[in-house]
Order: sequence, then structure tokens, then C-alpha cells
Amino acid sequence: MDQAPGDPKGYEMAYEEGKRAIAEQAEVLKDARDRVGTVMSAAAVVAGLGAALAFNNDRASELSSWGGVAAAISVIAFATLTLAAVMIWRPFPGSFIIDPGVLVAGYVEGEEPARLPEIHRALAVHAGRHVDANGIALERRLWWFTVALGAFLVVVAGLIVVLADVA
Repeated sequence: MDQAPGDPKGYEMAYEEGKRAIAEQAEVLKDARDRVGTVMSAAAVVAGLGAALAFNNDRASELSSWGGVAAAISVIAFATLTLAAVMIWRPFPGSFIIDPGVLVAGYVEGEEPARLPEIHRALAVHAGRHVDANGIALERRLWWFTVALGAFLVVVAGLIVVLADVA
């Protein structure tokens, strides 16, 4: 392999930053998945308690048109929240690791083994591509998380209206 033209310390720093960025993206994805699970659980508890109170002793027949609309909106919001959670939990198309086998075969045991600066440079470029690709998919997951939070607020508000209506 040809000698990498830049500063070896610069390549090492770029590689370390690439690893750090990918690790941070993995943590953001994990946090979003954990948090949407918490929001989903809270919504299920609120919806269950609200429905139990509103429909206890056939109180549902006392609902006004506003209460019925609020109940329908809450159900739709809960379905939206469920969809958002599924969109966040679905398999992630990105990559958060570098295959060690590729490193060994491509850089260490090749016809002409690469020097460490060349490996750092190649891995930094590779990590940069992964950061960009992961970023697009991660942005979509975070958008769905915003949808989930909005839907949770609508579920709670709708059930408050239902409970106020039957009280």
C-alpha cells in the first residue's frame, strides 16, 4: 500500500473521533428505544385507568358528544403512539462496529500489509460513512420519538376530558 500522505497523528485522531461518533449514535438509539418504551408503558397505564374509571358501572352511556370525541381521539393517539414505538424499535439498518475480520484480511494480512497510519486513515473514512448513514436513520427514529411524545400528550388530554365528562 502507498504511504498515507497526511500526518499519522491526524489519522489516529480522526479514527478515534469516528469511533466516538458511532458509539454516541448507538447510545442515542438505545436511549430513544428505552424512553419510548417508558412512554408506551405510561400511556397504557393512563389509558387503562382512565378507561376503567370512565366505563365503570356503565358510565360510558353518560358520555356527551365531547366525551365521545375525546375518547375516539385518545384511541387514535394511542394507536399512533404504538406505531411510533414500533418504528423506533424496528431493526436499525445502520452499523455500529467495524468487522475485525475485514481489518485483518484487508489491512494486516494483505499482499502488502498496511501501516498503522494507513489503517487509521481507512477506518476514519469508513467510520465517517457510517456516521452519515446512521445519522439519516437515527433522525427518522428521533422524529418518530417526537410523534410518540405528542401522541402521549393527546392520550392524556383526551382521557382527562372523558373523565371530566363522566364526573
